[in-house]
Amino acid sequence: MALYRFPDVALLMPALSLPRILIADENLAVQAQLAETLASDAEVISVVRRGQLAAWLDHPALAADVLLLERDFIRQDLDGFCRRWQQNPASRGCDLVLMGEADDDAEIQALAMGAQDYLRKPLNPLLLQARIKRLLAVRQQLQQLRAQTTTDGLTQVANRRYLDEFLAAEWRRAQRQQGDSLRGIGLIMADLDHFKLYNDHYGHPAGDECLRRVAAALKHTARRPRDLVARYGGEEFAVVLPSIAVAGVEVVAQRLQQAVAALEIAHPASPTHSRLTLSMGLAWCEPAPGEALGLLLEAADEALYSAKAAGRNRYSATVDLAVVRSLLSD
Repeated sequence: MALYRFPDVALLMPALSLPRILIADENLAVQAQLAETLASDAEVISVVRRGQLAAWLDHPALAADVLLLERDFIRQDLDGFCRRWQQNPASRGCDLVLMGEADDDAEIQALAMGAQDYLRKPLNPLLLQARIKRLLAVRQQLQQLRAQTTTDGLTQVANRRYLDEFLAAEWRRAQRQQGDSLRGIGLIMADLDHFKLYNDHYGHPAGDECLRRVAAALKHTARRPRDLVARYGGEEFAVVLPSIAVAGVEVVAQRLQQAVAALEIAHPASPTHSRLTLSMGLAWCEPAPGEALGLLLEAADEALYSAKAAGRNRYSATVDLAVVRSLLSD
């Protein structure tokens, strides 16, 4: 596969089945050598400027599987860069491989900074290919195992465990990005109205199929790169919306409601509607340093309770935790 130049961060690479390897090295001869060696096993993308590499942290749609980083590419605070790369939700899933001089101390330092491997220059093509193939094979095995432990077996959306991890990571990211105009996090708690009556009427196998269809509709609707749909428990789902303005949460909720309505799932036992409906509680926050994540969950839960108490088949107004803080301080 041809070596891709990356002239602009706004460029979205086409989705391919091959793993994606990002090469950060200012030496064009090294770039060409790596591209030629790895082209049969991966989609290879070239980065020759530090600004391009930094921009990847903000574009999860461009996420790579492996970053091959020349040590001298980051001239200051390489250790800090490695920590940020591994902690950022947009890049932490990308394995980091450092390249540099054939020096034991440099290799030990690279591994201490969290790199998965260290490649000594001048590069040996056969050794390079073998080590990258091994790294990709291990990644695939780990991804399969992780999918089994983070996916709800019935609905195939994220499970509660992964929801907790994801939400906590996004909360920390937003706390670090003070001053960012889009560091807000939206949370929608959604509950299928009178679902017990649905199970009683049709039976649990039909109820399971209903949950699968609803989960697929929610996932298809909330589909920005970092949006997450998870099964919270029973017939309740959670939708996490990172990097969103407060007004955007209601827009997504409206689309989710429309998506479930479009399924036209009959629910003759429901006292609310002849079709299956959804109640949702909406909350939004720009997390302050030291603020507890539980506040957002509690706000969304209370909002869901209000939507159900108001008659179901609706979504609440978005609870802005900044307003709640202000009221509490008064």
